[in-house]
Amino acid sequence: MQITLDHDRLTLQDLDVEDDWQLSWAEQSPAILHSTVTQPAIAVGEGHSHVTMDRGNFQLTDTPQSKIGLPWVRRLTQASNTVQFELAPTPSSPSYLRLNLHYRDAGWHLDFTPLAGQLNRFWCRLLAQPTDRFYGGGEQFSAFDLAGRQFPIWTSEPGVGRNKQTAVTQAADRANGGSGDYYTTNYPQATYLTSRHQLVHLATTAYAVLDFRDQRFTELSAWAIPAGLWLGTAPTLADTVKLTKAWFGTQPSLPDWLVDGVVLGLQGGTTKVTQQVTQAQQAGVRLAGVWTQDWVGPLTTSFGQRLHWDWHLDSQTYPGWSAQVKRWRQRGIRYLGYVNPYLIDDGPLFQTAAEQQYLVRTAADQPYLVDFGEFNCGMVDLLNPAAYRWYVGVLADRLVAGGMSGWMADFGEYLPADAHLFGKADSLTAHNRWPVLWAKLNHDVLQATGTTGEVVPFFRSGGAGTQRYAPLLWAGDQSSDWSVDDGLPAALTGMLTAGLTGNGLTHSDIGGYTSLYGVRRNKELWLRWLELAAFTPVMRTHEGNRPAENFQPSQDTATLRQLARMTRLHHRLGPYLRRVMQENTVTGLPVMRPVMLGDENDPELWQEHTSFTLGPDLLVAPVLTPKTLSRTVRLPAGKWVHLWSGRQYTGHQTLTVVAPVGQPPVFYRAGCADRRLFQDLLAFA
Repeated sequence: MQITLDHDRLTLQDLDVEDDWQLSWAEQSPAILHSTVTQPAIAVGEGHSHVTMDRGNFQLTDTPQSKIGLPWVRRLTQASNTVQFELAPTPSSPSYLRLNLHYRDAGWHLDFTPLAGQLNRFWCRLLAQPTDRFYGGGEQFSAFDLAGRQFPIWTSEPGVGRNKQTAVTQAADRANGGSGDYYTTNYPQATYLTSRHQLVHLATTAYAVLDFRDQRFTELSAWAIPAGLWLGTAPTLADTVKLTKAWFGTQPSLPDWLVDGVVLGLQGGTTKVTQQVTQAQQAGVRLAGVWTQDWVGPLTTSFGQRLHWDWHLDSQTYPGWSAQVKRWRQRGIRYLGYVNPYLIDDGPLFQTAAEQQYLVRTAADQPYLVDFGEFNCGMVDLLNPAAYRWYVGVLADRLVAGGMSGWMADFGEYLPADAHLFGKADSLTAHNRWPVLWAKLNHDVLQATGTTGEVVPFFRSGGAGTQRYAPLLWAGDQSSDWSVDDGLPAALTGMLTAGLTGNGLTHSDIGGYTSLYGVRRNKELWLRWLELAAFTPVMRTHEGNRPAENFQPSQDTATLRQLARMTRLHHRLGPYLRRVMQENTVTGLPVMRPVMLGDENDPELWQEHTSFTLGPDLLVAPVLTPKTLSRTVRLPAGKWVHLWSGRQYTGHQTLTVVAPVGQPPVFYRAGCADRRLFQDLLAFA
């Protein structure tokens, strides 16, 4: 049997062939999927999993009990533009799986319905070619092209170091097993696109794996029968990325205030924060906002500076804070805070939630306490409608009514696999769903308070569907160093991969966050991270987990002047950024784009993820290595003007340009509509 997909129409041929079936695009060859008796494309089975968690780091093992190939087609029916059939292991056996193929949301959906036994394992092989490249997988920090590796889809802490060969990673493993690996991420998603302009999504929240190790095929597997397999194609790679809008949604443009300067991440109380704000303003820094993650009060642990998660203002640390927030607001400076879906067990909110049965439970029907590193927390059960509404109210009252214009909506990854949930929901399949529910809850807070489009929560965790709820991502907790897998370069890789799966608005902590096992950020790293941030949608600083041990811009007058310069530049980019953000909303093309999206005819650009285009007309090549005063740049097609010198270059060439601190390699497209704006940047920077 041959099924051919031609835009939004399908045709069937060879209907009498039951032991050999193919699925193909009319405009492409070879087939997407080819199943035979000796090589069935789809298999199902049963298995038993064992999952443990330590502070957001998971160990997952699987004991397979059966794997049954399904090569035989049974009970084929066609109605209009839909085809339905069943798959069986032999001609005479019962059917194990029903497939329903139909067109929806600019793509083809192959829906699955299990028909036999307690099936909880699934495998599907899609055909590949040796030259194929693969991108996506949610937000991936180590790999840009996914070919040659497998990627488990399970939201977790990324871990410290994330490369088993580095000393930092090995130290993290020795300490508490918290190192992570190349695939660990807060935001995995079983979605990828290929260099042959195909978009693929496995519709499941169960643990899944995208396996690109065999050049003949890509194997998708899951610890449950997925709802379906989504397939799409488009004429170009950029058009393929645009399909993510129809499938998952997009973010609205950010409010003007957030693009108007830097959000300074400060902490330590009213006196210290106001002094540093005054210091920054005197240096000429354009302030969009002030972000205090410790508004709830500090909590010191061996990891570093943590917070008391009870979600009320610590008036001892921040006396007179409400009045100060109002004064800032009158001067055009917004206030941002911090929240997450957990409640510390010594706080009043925990007691209320426990009494009302709003918390995730243990098998003994007690609140499930999770160790977050020397303090324990309960988890609000986001599947419990009453608990969900209660927490929406808590955030509306404590955050929005408290004067916040945004907040870091942290975490979402820690749901244990043995948790007991409302409605007896399966915790294994709820785990990857949890970050999406967390984003939706914050979205509902904005709707309930009428602040959508004005107040901006930002998230590190996610999954398929987060795109329509989270107005902004940030790249999570990078190490404050230059490491490829977990430092400054990893932040850029993460932002670019997130954009390819529908998250077009993102940013990172300027300077990184994690300082452990000898990692300490210095002035040079902070300044180079600042340069990258100036050419992203949002600039925001972070003092890190151990502020006293790391360089802070307030320590150095020259650094504050450079911060002021970059905030002026970012402000002047505002009109261009707003247009590009609107393009993301309308089309699904991310604000920060891998260079191949604008020039896929240059094979040298397909692996490039150390540079990017901001929108269509600004090429940015940040300096990602220490003690570097020049870097090599590959220019896409067209003519490009070096921002700092005004010199023009022809595309499809590789050149080395000087890159002193404060002047990262940046080029604008000659003759573009915004060339005057780009030319004027020098006058304000």
